[in-house]
Amino acid sequence: MLEILDKDIEILKLNIDIVKILKKNKIIKVKQLSNKTKTKLKDIGLLGYQISEIEIKLQLEGLDLKGNY
Repeated sequence: MLEILDKDIEILKLNIDIVKILKKNKIIKVKQLSNKTKTKLKDIGLLGYQISEIEIKLQLEGLDLKGNY
């Protein structure tokens, strides 16, 4: 399971708008994403429903935000 942390965020199959915002902020690996808090994600321009989508996709992989794996 932990090898997913080293994969690109594309593996999560997130909405393309979310991926664009993440990449613009140099978040390209699952590990970088899972180490962010909801507040940090809001600060880079993600909306509540987008953050919820990220949480759900991470949880499907057994991960969570803020490094709760």
